[in-house]
Amino acid sequence: LLYFSWICLSYIGGYTGDIYSNSNLKNKNDLFEYKFATGQWTEWKVEGRLPVARSAHGATVYSDKLWIFAGYDGNARLNDIWTIGLQDREMACWDEIEQSGEIPPSCCNFPVAVCKDKMFVFSGQSGAKITNNLFQFEFKEKVWARIPTEPLLRGSPPPPQRRYGHTMVAFDRHLYVFGGAADNTLPNELHCYDVESQTWEVIQPSPDSELPSGRLFHAAAVIHDAMYIFGGTVDNNVRSGEMYRFQFSCYPKCTLHEDYGRLWENRQFCDVEFILGEKEERVKGHIAIVTARSKWLRKKITQARDRMKQKVKQEAGAEEETPGSNPKPTRSLLQLEVVIREAEAQPFEILMQFLYTDKIKYPRKGHVQDVLLIMDVYKLALSFHLTRLEQLCLQYIEASVDLQNVLTVCENANKLQLDQLKEYCLNFVVKESHFNQVIMTKEFELLSTCLIVEIVRRKHQPPNRINSDQPVDIGTSLVQDMRSYLEGAGLEFCDITLLLDGHPRPA
Repeated sequence: LLYFSWICLSYIGGYTGDIYSNSNLKNKNDLFEYKFATGQWTEWKVEGRLPVARSAHGATVYSDKLWIFAGYDGNARLNDIWTIGLQDREMACWDEIEQSGEIPPSCCNFPVAVCKDKMFVFSGQSGAKITNNLFQFEFKEKVWARIPTEPLLRGSPPPPQRRYGHTMVAFDRHLYVFGGAADNTLPNELHCYDVESQTWEVIQPSPDSELPSGRLFHAAAVIHDAMYIFGGTVDNNVRSGEMYRFQFSCYPKCTLHEDYGRLWENRQFCDVEFILGEKEERVKGHIAIVTARSKWLRKKITQARDRMKQKVKQEAGAEEETPGSNPKPTRSLLQLEVVIREAEAQPFEILMQFLYTDKIKYPRKGHVQDVLLIMDVYKLALSFHLTRLEQLCLQYIEASVDLQNVLTVCENANKLQLDQLKEYCLNFVVKESHFNQVIMTKEFELLSTCLIVEIVRRKHQPPNRINSDQPVDIGTSLVQDMRSYLEGAGLEFCDITLLLDGHPRPA
C-alpha cells in the first residue's frame, strides 16, 4: 500500500505473484521509500519485530510516523495497528500499538484517512460482520470509537451502503468516499462526511461534470484543493486507466445550529415565557424561533398575544376614564406569558433545545430514569406534532431498551398511551432469547395484571411481520422551517423592517 508526500513516497506490504490468475500470491511486509527529487527507490531494512506480512490493509502518515491497520495475512483478516517513525531510517523500528475502546472488527480492502488528528476507517470486508460503520482512532489516547451513523439521530441523509474496494480522502473538515463494490453493485456517487457535525450527504456534481463510472480498487489522492482518481476495476472486470479530477468547493461552515444553540443556552433577548405544569415553573424563549418550528406552540402564543392585546386595550380605556391617574407601562414591551399545564419543565427544556438546534443532548443509554425522561419528551413531541423529535426520541428509547429496563419502559409506555413504544417492548420481551430471563425478574412479579396477560398472549401468537420498507416521515428540519418562516410564513410575527438596497424587508 502506498502513501506519498511532497518529499517521498512509502510502500508497505501487499502481495506479489500473478494477480490475473490469482496464483503464486505471497504476502509481503517490506517497506520501500521513493524520493521524488531523485526518482529513486530504496528499501528500508528494519530490525526487531515486524508486522505480519499482509495485503489489503490501510496505511497513513500522522506526526512523522507511518501507521498501518488490519489487512489480510493469507489465512485470516487482521485488526492490529503498527507504527514506524519516518524521520531517521537508521533508527526506525516497528511498534505494535495497544488499542482500546470500540475496536473495529478484523477487516481488509478498506480505506483510512486522517482528519482533525484522528484516523477514520469506513466499511471494508469483514466476513459475516461487514457493516457500513465508521470508526475513528484517537492517535494520542490510542482509543477507538464507533461513530453513530443513525441518520434520524443526526437529522441527516443515511451513510453510504456497506462496501469494499472504495477510497476515502480527507479535505478540510470533510471525508470523501467514492466507489467500491456495494452489495454486487458499483455505485459512483460521491459521499461526504462532515467530521464536526457528524453528518453524511451525497455530493451533487455540477451539470457539466464528466462523472467517472463506478469502480473498485482504484486510487485516490488529494493535491491542493482537488481529488484525483485513477484506475480501478469497472464493469465486467475491465481494468481502467482513466484519471478524473474532482474540484472541491471551499465554503464557510454553516453555523446556524450553533448560533441558535448559544442563543438558547444564554437566553438573551427572550420575548416569551412559558409557565409549565402544576408547579408553574418558567422557561424563557424566542417567539420567532418557537413559532417557526411548532404550529401547536404557535397557536398557543397567538392566543396568549391576543389576550394580552385585549387586556392592554381594556386597561388603556380604563385609564382614559380616570383623569389624573399615572399611566402604567405598556404591556407590549413586557414578556409574553404562555401557560402550558400539560408540560413539565425538564422535558419541555429538552424539547426547546431541539427547536433551536434540531438535536437533543442524549443522556446515558440504559439508565431507567434517563429513558423515562426521554419518554416524557416523546409524549410532548406527539402532543405538539413534532414529527422529527418523535423519531429522535423513538430511536434513543429503542436503542436503550434492555433486559433490565424493558418492563419499566413498557409499563410507562402503557401509562402514557405510547402505543408504538409499548408494541416495541412487548416484542422485545417475547423474543426467544429474552423471554425466560425477563419473566424471572422481580419487575415481572410487580407488573400490572393486564400487561402480564398481554405478554403471555403475545408469546403464543405468531410474530407480526413488520414492513421495514415503509418510508419514515422525519418532518421538517430547522433550516427548512426557518427558510419557510423568512419567505412569508412568519410575517405576522415580524417586529422590525430592514432596508436592503432601499427595499423594505419585514423581519
